Amino acid sequence: MPIEKIIEKIDLIEARKSAPRQYIGASIVGTDCEAYLAYSLRGYPEDTIRPKTLRIFALGHKIEDLVIKDLKASGLDVLEKDHLTGRQYELTDRGGHLRAHTDGQVVLDDELYLLEVKSMNDRNWKSFKKNGVAKSHPKYVAQCQMMMGLGGFETAFFIAYNKNTSEYHVEFIKFDEFFYANLQHKVDIVMRNQARKISDNPDDWRCKMCFRRNVCWNPSDIPKSCVTCENSVPVDKPNSHKKWWCLAHDVPAEETCSEYAPYYPLEKE
Repeated sequence: MPIEKIIEKIDLIEARKSAPRQYIGASIVGTDCEAYLAYSLRGYPEDTIRPKTLRIFALGHKIEDLVIKDLKASGLDVLEKDHLTGRQYELTDRGGHLRAHTDGQVVLDDELYLLEVKSMNDRNWKSFKKNGVAKSHPKYVAQCQMMMGLGGFETAFFIAYNKNTSEYHVEFIKFDEFFYANLQHKVDIVMRNQARKISDNPDDWRCKMCFRRNVCWNPSDIPKSCVTCENSVPVDKPNSHKKWWCLAHDVPAEETCSEYAPYYPLEKE
Protein backbone atom coordinates (compact mmCIF):
# COMPACT_ATOMS: atom_id res chain seq x y z
CA MET A 1 0.00 0.00 0.00
CA PRO A 2 1.41 3.46 -0.90
CA ILE A 3 2.56 5.57 2.04
CA GLU A 4 0.12 8.31 1.03
CA LYS A 5 -2.79 5.89 1.40
CA ILE A 6 -1.62 4.83 4.85
CA ILE A 7 -1.45 8.45 6.02
CA GLU A 8 -4.84 9.13 4.44
CA LYS A 9 -6.38 6.26 6.41
CA ILE A 10 -4.81 7.56 9.63
CA ASP A 11 -6.16 11.04 8.97
CA LEU A 12 -9.66 9.65 8.38
CA ILE A 13 -9.57 8.07 11.83
CA GLU A 14 -8.52 11.37 13.45
CA ALA A 15 -11.14 13.32 11.53
CA ARG A 16 -14.07 11.53 13.22
CA LYS A 17 -15.53 14.17 15.51
CA SER A 18 -17.89 14.02 18.42
CA ALA A 19 -20.84 16.36 18.65
CA PRO A 20 -19.87 19.95 19.53
CA ARG A 21 -20.32 21.09 23.11
CA GLN A 22 -23.51 22.93 24.00
CA TYR A 23 -22.33 25.01 26.93
CA ILE A 24 -19.77 27.68 27.80
CA GLY A 25 -16.61 25.96 28.97
CA ALA A 26 -14.09 27.44 31.39
CA SER A 27 -11.35 26.76 28.84
CA ILE A 28 -12.85 29.28 26.39
CA VAL A 29 -14.34 31.88 28.75
CA GLY A 30 -11.20 34.01 28.42
CA THR A 31 -11.78 34.65 24.71
CA ASP A 32 -12.34 38.25 23.67
CA CYS A 33 -15.14 37.25 21.27
CA GLU A 34 -18.54 37.06 22.93
CA ALA A 35 -20.01 35.58 19.74
CA TYR A 36 -17.73 32.55 20.02
CA LEU A 37 -19.06 31.88 23.52
CA ALA A 38 -22.63 32.20 22.21
CA TYR A 39 -21.93 29.70 19.44
CA SER A 40 -20.54 27.25 21.96
CA LEU A 41 -23.51 27.76 24.30
CA ARG A 42 -25.90 26.92 21.45
CA GLY A 43 -23.90 24.02 20.07
CA TYR A 44 -23.14 25.55 16.69
CA PRO A 45 -20.94 23.25 14.57
CA GLU A 46 -17.22 23.81 14.42
CA ASP A 47 -15.27 24.06 11.20
CA THR A 48 -13.51 20.92 10.04
CA ILE A 49 -10.34 20.64 12.12
CA ARG A 50 -7.24 19.28 10.44
CA PRO A 51 -6.29 15.76 11.55
CA LYS A 52 -2.85 16.88 12.72
CA THR A 53 -4.49 19.48 14.98
CA LEU A 54 -6.73 16.81 16.48
CA ARG A 55 -3.64 14.69 17.14
CA ILE A 56 -2.03 17.62 18.94
CA PHE A 57 -5.12 17.87 21.18
CA ALA A 58 -5.03 14.11 21.81
CA LEU A 59 -1.35 14.24 22.70
CA GLY A 60 -2.07 16.99 25.20
CA HIS A 61 -4.49 14.70 27.05
CA LYS A 62 -1.92 11.90 27.16
CA ILE A 63 0.69 14.31 28.52
CA GLU A 64 -1.74 15.34 31.27
CA ASP A 65 -1.80 11.72 32.44
CA LEU A 66 2.01 11.64 32.40
CA VAL A 67 2.25 14.85 34.44
CA ILE A 68 -0.20 13.59 37.05
CA LYS A 69 1.76 10.34 37.29
CA ASP A 70 4.97 12.32 37.88
CA LEU A 71 3.30 14.54 40.49
CA LYS A 72 2.15 11.48 42.39
CA ALA A 73 5.59 9.87 42.12
CA SER A 74 7.08 13.03 43.65
CA GLY A 75 5.04 12.44 46.77
CA LEU A 76 2.24 14.95 46.18
CA ASP A 77 -1.29 13.96 47.06
CA VAL A 78 -3.15 14.33 43.75
CA LEU A 79 -6.88 13.76 43.34
CA GLU A 80 -7.52 13.60 39.61
CA LYS A 81 -10.87 11.78 39.57
CA ASP A 82 -14.20 12.40 41.28
CA HIS A 83 -14.69 9.29 43.42
CA LEU A 84 -18.46 9.54 42.89
CA THR A 85 -18.31 9.42 39.07
CA GLY A 86 -14.87 8.01 38.30
CA ARG A 87 -14.39 10.89 35.85
CA GLN A 88 -12.86 14.36 35.91
CA TYR A 89 -14.23 16.74 38.49
CA GLU A 90 -16.97 18.82 36.88
CA LEU A 91 -18.01 22.24 38.14
CA THR A 92 -21.25 23.74 36.84
CA ASP A 93 -23.26 26.94 37.09
CA ARG A 94 -26.09 28.73 35.28
CA GLY A 95 -28.28 25.66 35.08
CA GLY A 96 -25.43 23.65 33.56
CA HIS A 97 -24.83 26.14 30.75
CA LEU A 98 -21.47 27.05 32.28
CA ARG A 99 -19.14 24.13 32.94
CA ALA A 100 -15.58 23.41 33.93
CA HIS A 101 -13.71 20.11 33.90
CA THR A 102 -10.66 20.27 36.13
CA ASP A 103 -7.47 18.24 35.87
CA GLY A 104 -7.77 17.52 39.57
CA GLN A 105 -6.79 18.80 42.98
CA VAL A 106 -3.48 18.86 44.83
CA VAL A 107 -2.92 18.80 48.57
CA LEU A 108 0.15 20.84 49.46
CA ASP A 109 1.07 21.80 53.03
CA ASP A 110 -2.41 20.76 54.15
CA GLU A 111 -4.03 23.16 51.68
CA LEU A 112 -6.20 22.09 48.75
CA TYR A 113 -5.21 23.58 45.39
CA LEU A 114 -6.91 23.46 42.03
CA LEU A 115 -4.71 21.52 39.59
CA GLU A 116 -4.34 22.69 36.02
CA VAL A 117 -1.98 20.90 33.63
CA LYS A 118 -0.87 22.25 30.25
CA SER A 119 1.60 21.10 27.62
CA MET A 120 3.41 23.68 25.51
CA ASN A 121 5.90 23.81 22.68
CA ASP A 122 9.34 25.16 23.52
CA ARG A 123 8.66 28.75 22.47
CA ASN A 124 5.44 29.05 24.49
CA TRP A 125 6.93 27.24 27.49
CA LYS A 126 9.94 29.58 27.61
CA SER A 127 7.65 32.59 27.39
CA PHE A 128 5.58 31.22 30.27
CA LYS A 129 8.65 30.61 32.43
CA LYS A 130 10.17 34.02 31.67
CA ASN A 131 7.10 36.24 31.73
CA GLY A 132 4.55 34.39 33.85
CA VAL A 133 1.28 32.85 32.72
CA ALA A 134 -0.72 36.10 33.00
CA LYS A 135 1.39 37.60 30.23
CA SER A 136 2.20 34.50 28.19
CA HIS A 137 -1.22 32.80 28.31
CA PRO A 138 -3.95 35.08 29.72
CA LYS A 139 -6.69 32.68 28.60
CA TYR A 140 -5.25 30.03 30.91
CA VAL A 141 -5.48 32.47 33.79
CA ALA A 142 -9.12 33.15 32.93
CA GLN A 143 -9.78 29.42 32.85
CA CYS A 144 -8.22 28.97 36.29
CA GLN A 145 -10.08 31.97 37.73
CA MET A 146 -13.39 30.59 36.52
CA MET A 147 -12.66 27.14 37.93
CA MET A 148 -11.47 28.56 41.25
CA GLY A 149 -14.58 30.71 41.51
CA LEU A 150 -16.90 27.83 40.74
CA GLY A 151 -15.07 25.41 43.01
CA GLY A 152 -14.24 27.70 45.91
CA PHE A 153 -10.45 27.39 45.55
CA GLU A 154 -8.07 30.10 46.76
CA THR A 155 -5.07 29.02 44.67
CA ALA A 156 -4.39 27.10 41.47
CA PHE A 157 -1.35 24.86 41.04
CA PHE A 158 -0.55 25.54 37.38
CA ILE A 159 2.06 23.21 35.88
CA ALA A 160 3.30 23.25 32.28
CA TYR A 161 5.19 20.51 30.44
CA ASN A 162 7.65 21.40 27.66
CA LYS A 163 6.87 19.05 24.77
CA ASN A 164 10.33 19.62 23.26
CA THR A 165 12.51 19.12 26.34
CA SER A 166 10.21 17.42 28.90
CA GLU A 167 10.97 20.21 31.40
CA TYR A 168 8.45 21.38 33.98
CA HIS A 169 7.59 24.79 35.35
CA VAL A 170 5.03 25.60 38.04
CA GLU A 171 3.24 28.82 38.94
CA PHE A 172 0.69 29.47 41.68
CA ILE A 173 -2.30 31.54 40.59
CA LYS A 174 -4.23 33.32 43.32
CA PHE A 175 -7.99 33.69 43.08
CA ASP A 176 -9.06 37.21 42.06
CA GLU A 177 -12.72 37.91 42.87
CA PHE A 178 -12.84 40.93 40.55
CA PHE A 179 -11.41 38.93 37.66
CA TYR A 180 -13.99 36.24 38.35
CA ALA A 181 -16.80 38.80 38.51
CA ASN A 182 -15.78 40.18 35.11
CA LEU A 183 -15.84 36.69 33.61
CA GLN A 184 -19.29 36.09 35.06
CA HIS A 185 -20.43 39.42 33.60
CA LYS A 186 -19.28 38.23 30.17
CA VAL A 187 -21.29 35.05 30.65
CA ASP A 188 -24.31 37.20 31.60
CA ILE A 189 -24.04 39.07 28.30
CA VAL A 190 -24.02 35.82 26.35
CA MET A 191 -26.89 34.30 28.36
CA ARG A 192 -29.03 37.39 27.64
CA ASN A 193 -28.53 37.04 23.86
CA GLN A 194 -26.46 40.25 23.81
CA ALA A 195 -23.17 38.77 22.59
CA ARG A 196 -21.28 40.72 19.92
CA LYS A 197 -18.82 39.72 17.25
CA ILE A 198 -15.24 40.73 17.85
CA SER A 199 -14.84 42.02 14.29
CA ASP A 200 -16.83 43.14 11.27
CA ASN A 201 -14.28 41.61 8.91
CA PRO A 202 -14.05 37.83 8.28
CA ASP A 203 -10.41 38.35 7.31
CA ASP A 204 -9.54 39.63 10.79
CA TRP A 205 -6.69 37.42 12.05
CA ARG A 206 -8.74 36.46 15.10
CA CYS A 207 -11.57 35.27 12.86
CA LYS A 208 -9.20 33.34 10.62
CA MET A 209 -7.98 31.36 13.63
CA CYS A 210 -11.49 30.65 14.98
CA PHE A 211 -12.94 27.14 14.88
CA ARG A 212 -16.41 28.59 14.19
CA ARG A 213 -15.41 31.03 11.48
CA ASN A 214 -17.56 29.36 8.83
CA VAL A 215 -20.84 29.30 10.73
CA CYS A 216 -20.20 32.87 11.93
CA TRP A 217 -19.78 34.32 8.45
CA ASN A 218 -22.03 31.87 6.55
CA PRO A 219 -25.34 31.89 8.46
CA SER A 220 -26.91 29.40 6.04
CA ASP A 221 -24.92 26.69 7.85
CA ILE A 222 -26.77 27.19 11.15
CA PRO A 223 -28.59 23.96 12.10
CA LYS A 224 -32.31 24.48 12.77
CA SER A 225 -33.42 23.75 16.32
CA CYS A 226 -34.94 25.54 19.31
CA VAL A 227 -31.46 26.09 20.74
CA THR A 228 -30.34 27.96 17.61
CA CYS A 229 -33.48 30.14 17.53
CA GLU A 230 -33.23 33.80 18.45
CA ASN A 231 -36.43 33.45 20.49
CA SER A 232 -34.85 31.01 22.94
CA VAL A 233 -32.81 31.80 26.03
CA PRO A 234 -30.98 29.44 28.40
CA VAL A 235 -32.72 28.67 31.69
CA ASP A 236 -30.53 29.89 34.53
CA LYS A 237 -31.85 27.60 37.27
CA PRO A 238 -29.88 24.84 38.98
CA ASN A 239 -31.12 21.28 38.46
CA SER A 240 -33.82 22.39 36.04
CA HIS A 241 -34.70 19.84 33.36
CA LYS A 242 -35.91 22.74 31.21
CA LYS A 243 -32.66 23.94 29.67
CA TRP A 244 -34.05 26.49 27.17
CA TRP A 245 -37.09 28.76 27.21
CA CYS A 246 -39.05 30.06 24.23
CA LEU A 247 -39.79 33.78 24.56
CA ALA A 248 -42.15 33.75 21.56
CA HIS A 249 -44.60 31.36 23.25
CA ASP A 250 -43.45 31.54 26.90
CA VAL A 251 -43.01 27.78 27.10
CA PRO A 252 -40.03 25.40 27.34
CA ALA A 253 -38.15 25.40 24.05
CA GLU A 254 -38.60 21.79 22.98
CA GLU A 255 -39.84 21.84 19.40
CA THR A 256 -39.17 24.19 16.49
CA CYS A 257 -42.19 26.12 15.25
CA SER A 258 -43.24 28.67 12.64
CA GLU A 259 -41.71 31.44 14.75
CA TYR A 260 -38.22 30.01 14.28
CA ALA A 261 -35.56 32.55 13.33
CA PRO A 262 -31.84 31.71 13.49
CA TYR A 263 -29.87 33.35 16.27
CA TYR A 264 -27.17 35.81 15.18
CA PRO A 265 -24.82 37.61 17.55
CA LEU A 266 -24.92 41.40 17.46
CA GLU A 267 -22.52 43.13 15.10
CA LYS A 268 -19.41 44.79 16.42
CA GLU A 269 -20.09 48.26 17.84
